[in-house]
Amino acid sequence: MAKFKFQLEAVEKVRTQKEQKMLEELAVSQRAYQAKIDEKKNLLNKKQEAFIQSNELVSKDASINDIRILDEYIVGLKQQIIRADQAIVRSRRFVDQAMRHYLAARRELKMVDKLKEHAFEEFKIEQNRDEQKQLDDLITMRARLNHGPIQDEEEIA
Repeated sequence: MAKFKFQLEAVEKVRTQKEQKMLEELAVSQRAYQAKIDEKKNLLNKKQEAFIQSNELVSKDASINDIRILDEYIVGLKQQIIRADQAIVRSRRFVDQAMRHYLAARRELKMVDKLKEHAFEEFKIEQNRDEQKQLDDLITMRARLNHGPIQDEEEIA
């Protein structure tokens, strides 16, 4: 019995590798996106701590210079948070783009998979035909051995 050999095996291999590469790129962009979100959370925590520290300085009657330095630090944190928001938006675009590329690669691989399934079904049908033909030939040969050569009806009459 013959073994199934898919003609587009090289194409399937290339598309599988492409899908894997796109999946890895998606993972990298998602990690970068998550890192940007974590960075913003860190900045927000620093800002919250700075506000608490500012309130403590005001209640302790600290010097105006210390309060002003802390306020400038808070303003700087706010600017960093704005930049972090912009970085998150950019990073999200990269994630979306990577997702689109991955989905396109996945669709391409699915097309090849469908072709492979169809080719395998055709292979099975052809195998069944060949087996049936071999069985028919075997039955014919047995009949000839058991009953002698088959004669036409004209020769018998």
